[in-house]
Amino acid sequence: MEARRGWKNMGVVETIYEDENEHSSTTPSLSPTLSSPPATPAPLHSRVEAWSRAMGRETDVVIHVRGSCFHLHKDPLTPRSDYLKRQLTEASEITLSPPLNITAETFTLVAELCYGIDVVVTPFNVAALRTAAELLEMAAKAGADEVGLIQVTEAYFSRAVAANRDYASIVMRSCWPLLPEAETKGSLVSRCIESLSLMVHGDGVVSCLDGVKTVCPEDFHVIAEAIYRRSSGSHDLLYRIVDLYLKECSGEITEDQKTRICNFIDCTNLSPHLLMHAVQNPRLPLRFIVQAMFIEQLNTRRAVISAADRRQTRKHQPSNEAVTLGAMLQHDAARRDVAQLTAAMEDTRVRMQSLEKQLNGMREHLNGCENRALDSGRSASFRFSSENKVERDQIGSVSSASFRVIPGMGERGGGFSCSPTDESFEWNVRPAEKSSFGRRLMSGLKRALTVSKNSQSDRARGKGDGNRVKQTNEDGHGGSLEKKEDQPFK
Repeated sequence: MEARRGWKNMGVVETIYEDENEHSSTTPSLSPTLSSPPATPAPLHSRVEAWSRAMGRETDVVIHVRGSCFHLHKDPLTPRSDYLKRQLTEASEITLSPPLNITAETFTLVAELCYGIDVVVTPFNVAALRTAAELLEMAAKAGADEVGLIQVTEAYFSRAVAANRDYASIVMRSCWPLLPEAETKGSLVSRCIESLSLMVHGDGVVSCLDGVKTVCPEDFHVIAEAIYRRSSGSHDLLYRIVDLYLKECSGEITEDQKTRICNFIDCTNLSPHLLMHAVQNPRLPLRFIVQAMFIEQLNTRRAVISAADRRQTRKHQPSNEAVTLGAMLQHDAARRDVAQLTAAMEDTRVRMQSLEKQLNGMREHLNGCENRALDSGRSASFRFSSENKVERDQIGSVSSASFRVIPGMGERGGGFSCSPTDESFEWNVRPAEKSSFGRRLMSGLKRALTVSKNSQSDRARGKGDGNRVKQTNEDGHGGSLEKKEDQPFK
């Protein structure tokens, strides 16, 4: 009786079990592996035998659950479970395997309920029973006298778990191996977290999530989405839970999974100290950190503008009263706040610049890799042999020749010179011996150059920097023509 009184104090549903049978209720009934019945028959085993004797019918269905075999009757099961009704209509032997996350112990309690045995609901099995009830579709039927297992577990959860911190912690720990069905079918984890947040605050809720590291990223994504949908205002609790999970599973989660989980956190709904924590949190993805930095800078800017406006308003308000010590202290405190906010804003700007440099460096590295790949492909198609190239200063090159007419010095100066780069030669004619030779040569060259210049005037304008023609004639004693270019002389 002391054991029953202890269960009643914990808020469990009343049961018809005797004290000596409480621990044997989870034993699978009529398993073919048992060579002989146990000394004290389990409630399910006894009820199945009693039902067979009363109806005069042997067991007609076989259900396999996680290595255990249950020989049961079809008639007690199908009215309670729509899922079993569909499955047993086509076959007399079925297997409850994943994705049905139901253990043999849980199915024993479900079968006991189908045979009319009252089930003991505790904080340790309410999550498993609720999940099994949802998967087996054990809702109450309209007009039926029996209460569905979904209604039984929901009533216990609302009465006991939602108002007791210890029960909520126990139920939440029992939900980890039942994910994702425990959340997708009954919203058990998110409801436990919501109940804990109403009873404790901040780190108190996070301290109850010691088993969250066993959850895979896909299941935690389901939990984060459920918490996001149930959050009406602040996202501080969601941020704390996500940060705890990323801390516990830092080496087992990819950046893409981190980004998908963090997308449920709205930085505008974070408190200032958690927003600053997010800016400095190395576990978060880079995109989320940049977003948090922008929001933090925006909030800082608004605070600075608001403080400046209040200061300006107080400055223009006429006051006949003397300034008190309290007003001076408040003024100094406001100035310190503005200075701190300005420093925080500057720190945020520096961090943003650092992140931008990192992004630019990564982008340049990627572009360099792409360019090298393209260049390596082009070099195979556009490579010319060095034997076919005309080098500078070779015969036939741009700078392979020059033509000069060198003037003489004084009255007797004069001369003519033509020298290629590779082979030089000079023709010199003394003006004292042949005085008219220079003038005739200059006249002929002028006429030739005038015709060439008129025919190629368009091209000569574009090459004004490379072509220079100088003509001089002093008293008929001599002249000079100098043409130097990097293109072949035409």
